[in-house]
Amino acid sequence: MVKVTFDINGQSITPGSFGDVFEATILETIENEVRAKLAGIRDPDTGEFPVVSVIGSTLENLSFEVEGSPKLVSLVQEALDHRDEEGTNEMIANAPTTDKNTENSTPCVFLSHASEDKELARRIAGDFQRQGINTFLDEWEIGPGDSLREKIDASLEQCTHFVVLITSCSIQKRWVTAEINAGFVQKVSGECKFIPLRHDYPAEHLPPLLRSLYSPSLEDYGRNINTLINNIHGITRKPPLGIKPQIIRQSSQGAIGLSATAEAIARLMIEQSEHGNSFDPEIEVVDIRQKTGLDDDDIVDGVDELVGRGLVRKKVFMGCGPIGFGSVISEAALFVALDKYFKDWDPAVDALRIAADLVNGAVEGIVSAIADEYDWLPRRMNPAVNYLVERDVVNAGETTGTHPWCYRWISKKDNTRRFVRDRS
Repeated sequence: MVKVTFDINGQSITPGSFGDVFEATILETIENEVRAKLAGIRDPDTGEFPVVSVIGSTLENLSFEVEGSPKLVSLVQEALDHRDEEGTNEMIANAPTTDKNTENSTPCVFLSHASEDKELARRIAGDFQRQGINTFLDEWEIGPGDSLREKIDASLEQCTHFVVLITSCSIQKRWVTAEINAGFVQKVSGECKFIPLRHDYPAEHLPPLLRSLYSPSLEDYGRNINTLINNIHGITRKPPLGIKPQIIRQSSQGAIGLSATAEAIARLMIEQSEHGNSFDPEIEVVDIRQKTGLDDDDIVDGVDELVGRGLVRKKVFMGCGPIGFGSVISEAALFVALDKYFKDWDPAVDALRIAADLVNGAVEGIVSAIADEYDWLPRRMNPAVNYLVERDVVNAGETTGTHPWCYRWISKKDNTRRFVRDRS
């Protein structure tokens, strides 16, 4: 058996130790880049230098802490946010002039690869170019007498996407590793997206650093390259967001203290009530199902919630099926509590008007006569009267034979005066 070794930054390593050395190399590169960027910064008033602490042993938990005066920390923040413009004049001639961070900018890819993979790299770069992705390929951009470092640095600075072609050859190349280091610096700085693009290289063989990233494959080149192009352009495979179900669109999103299902049932009953009183309406489960679109489990839960609040009651009869009840009947409290959310009036406000007029002698105690005075139908009058009766604010009598009114008469009492006084 032959033992395979190779060097990264002068360290002799084996395939088994490649992941750890690879990640350590990139972490060291990032730390050096940050420290170099902050080396010349000092507080202009005191001359203080920033104290930089590197925290974390992997890219997932890597962070930097800076100690110093508030002014010094502010200068450090500006330095880390600032993108060095040096070298941008030497960028490729057809480079986009728009800021790479703007929404409408042209995507720009830096394609890192080994020389052994040149033909595949040319194919990828050509497809990117034809699909509106400005691509840096070394043989296109670097001419005789050009500085390799300046060209590469400038392209890395401008790229929105760093794509490294991972093959059995490239994964061991020192130059590719150096470009990966630089690409990760850009990624950590939030300047670009980092994409390991695999060709005939299994994901499980990637070093831990790259294994933590999504690494598309080129096994089916035509389909895979088109998917990658769409992703770089920000075209998502996610279906467009549709409209919410009607029950949710109409819901108050919990503002009235009910779940969406209970609110839908309450709304239906309030809208179908003719007189706003107990037993009006009574709605069969089959109608609730049809008019709300709720399934049986949701109906049971919603009705139980309303029953628990004392707003409705269930009616059980033969043949009502596994749901356990056949219809839902309103209580007067339903309209007292919820009319204000679904109607053009508020029973509490209406009740105060009635009570004040009773105290002042402005109206007589016959319910229908008061409603005529206000030009209110029973649907509005009954919840206001029931509001007063529920709170023992008035005397009330005669419910039998009073339809469509909840009571035939009401009269003032000591609580009526206190109620008006406390709310006026």
